[in-house]
Amino acid sequence: MMYILGLFILAFSVLTTIDAASKPADKKLRVGILVYDDVYLLDFTGPLEVFFDTELEDGSKGFEVFLVAPENKNIRAHTGTLISPDYNIDNCPPIDILVVPGGNLNLSNQNPKVSDFILKTEKQCQILMSVCTGAFILADLGILNGKEATTWYGAKQNLQKKYPEIRISDSRFTDNGKIITTAGISAGIDGSLYVVGRIFGEAIMKKTAKYLEWELKDSTN
Repeated sequence: MMYILGLFILAFSVLTTIDAASKPADKKLRVGILVYDDVYLLDFTGPLEVFFDTELEDGSKGFEVFLVAPENKNIRAHTGTLISPDYNIDNCPPIDILVVPGGNLNLSNQNPKVSDFILKTEKQCQILMSVCTGAFILADLGILNGKEATTWYGAKQNLQKKYPEIRISDSRFTDNGKIITTAGISAGIDGSLYVVGRIFGEAIMKKTAKYLEWELKDSTN
């Protein structure tokens, strides 16, 4: 386990240098979280909390976080909770990190505008992360072809059957460089903390996890 953790830390330590070099010192990274009707609540609120609570050594915020909806109207999560997004896909600012949570597996097929938005953002952003069954949304667009991916444990067999070109992983999260996927629901917190560590380093990742009172897990847990 110590060997695995060592590799885990080394991996994002190297990538931290790459990611940090592309980030202007005075600019917060913009995290856009896609929300839509029937989205799983913790799939998006977990990452939202992680990125919002990330503070750098000087106490400044590391990220600007906002919710993006397909249209200019409120949406209802699968719990019935009413959500008021900050932007819609037509007026949101440029996104550095796009989070696609799970919920409606057919979202990209049902809404071409959402498909275009994700594909356009994927070309321009630094990181695109799916949470839980959000992997199906990316898979529908061909983004996960030839990549290692994970999703909610109850949907892995279906994902593999529907998209045989994807390498299904039992990991808590997978890192393909720009494309990150996480397992179900609460795993979005782990994936988001991993992104924090990849960008800002291990110390900030641990500081954020401590603030959240969250036990850090590597990708094999």
